[in-house]
Amino acid sequence: MWFYDLPVWLSLPGFVLGFLLLSWAILLVLRRWVLRVSKGNAEWDRILGYAMATYGVFYGVTVALIAAGAYANFTSVDTLVLHESSSLAVLYRDASGFPAPAAEDLHTAIRDYTRFVIETDWPQQAQGIVPEDSADEVSRIQTVLFAFEPSTQAQASLQQEAIAQFNDFVEARRSRISATTLALPGMMWIVVGVGAILNAVLVGLIEVRNLRVHIIMSGLIAVFVALLIYTIAGFDHPYSGAINITPEYYEDLLQGVLAK
Repeated sequence: MWFYDLPVWLSLPGFVLGFLLLSWAILLVLRRWVLRVSKGNAEWDRILGYAMATYGVFYGVTVALIAAGAYANFTSVDTLVLHESSSLAVLYRDASGFPAPAAEDLHTAIRDYTRFVIETDWPQQAQGIVPEDSADEVSRIQTVLFAFEPSTQAQASLQQEAIAQFNDFVEARRSRISATTLALPGMMWIVVGVGAILNAVLVGLIEVRNLRVHIIMSGLIAVFVALLIYTIAGFDHPYSGAINITPEYYEDLLQGVLAK
């Protein structure tokens, strides 16, 4: 989606401005009719006040829950990424206990996989593409690990520990890849979008004789609602957009533990 390809300094002001213009357009369309119908109508403000109060509670709670869910998904994916990188670090440490040339072969395979994740998997995930090419790099690690034939009980125990750690790494990798398509259901976006438009309509229905005051008031509300929606959209796709999970854990791993 083009929205997620834009930097935050461009997408955020553009989104807020677009929402602001839409809110003002709704206000200007409704304003003349509102001033004509509400004139001398004592019930107008009372009914509208009740409607806005009720709507504000329902929409506010709904948006808050959706935002909390989107952020929870974002942080859970970040935890998955950290888990995979941590399991790689432990596997690399375990490989150091193997005799040559198995130790160096495992180290090389793990480093190559980590680079592949940074250079290939991550750009694909940023585009919403489920990466599968790194499976060959995983197979390389597996081949070296299972081809090793221990000659002592200590080596056999070390291999079993490394295999258990490898299985944990594979599970973490699968979870990280599966999160590529993680997103809020389309129905929730319909609720958020329709709710935002209804909010602009209700603001436009307020009887305000001074146009400048009405525009400023609706603009402030529109900016806040736009920021909320932008934040939800930013957290919605954890690997894409200006608010995203980066391969920082793998880069630190490559420059730290795997460099030794």
